Amino acid sequence: MSMIKHSKISQILSHSMFKRAAYIFMGITMFTAFYPVAAQAPASVSVSTPAAIQYFRVEKKIDKALLEKFDAAIKTQPEISGLEFDGVMDGPEIDVDAIMGLHDRIKQYHLATAARGFCIGPCALLFMTGYTRTLLPAENNRSTRVALRPLTNQYHEFLVQQTDTLIADIIERSDGKITAEFIGKIYLVRDDFASLMIHYLAGKSDIRVVFLERVGDKTQAVELSTAEGLGLKIGR
Repeated sequence: MSMIKHSKISQILSHSMFKRAAYIFMGITMFTAFYPVAAQAPASVSVSTPAAIQYFRVEKKIDKALLEKFDAAIKTQPEISGLEFDGVMDGPEIDVDAIMGLHDRIKQYHLATAARGFCIGPCALLFMTGYTRTLLPAENNRSTRVALRPLTNQYHEFLVQQTDTLIADIIERSDGKITAEFIGKIYLVRDDFASLMIHYLAGKSDIRVVFLERVGDKTQAVELSTAEGLGLKIGR
């Protein structure tokens, strides 16, 4: 990955999150080695947020301040009908209350969700609970990675109750297209960056899904995983 991406990640993550960020970066690098980032799509390929949905943008992290901004925004802009996650990465000090609070708001307002760029950990789970779920290209038409893994506490232990709550909604919102067997793979991860990753390359018409159990392992392609098959949309 380029120094520009290094710089962007360092701006997103605080010093206290450096170690976890290093693991995430290493994991993304490994995934990229097996499934390289696509070159910029031709100018004729146009990918954009669906016009019918008014998105509230979620960047960097999910915390109490974000919830307050969303609550204020939807009061003055009731036409908001979705959340767009862009560059939201996991960290060692996730705000579980804020994550579950945003989940409650998705349900309360029947929000659609969209993801572009990196959407890792809690972001990925929340994205998948949207009432419609759209994959969009990252800046400069680069690829989008949605990396699903369980919620964890500061000791890196799985928060099963909260994760299972999100999983139940993921299965329901997909009309059963996402099965318990498929999403249950996230409980097989064995380190801080392994995941079940949905990978969308800009300009393509479909996705690739791979699973990585731990650092050093080879990614395993998850067969028969298509956007339509998982109840996902590709933004154009």
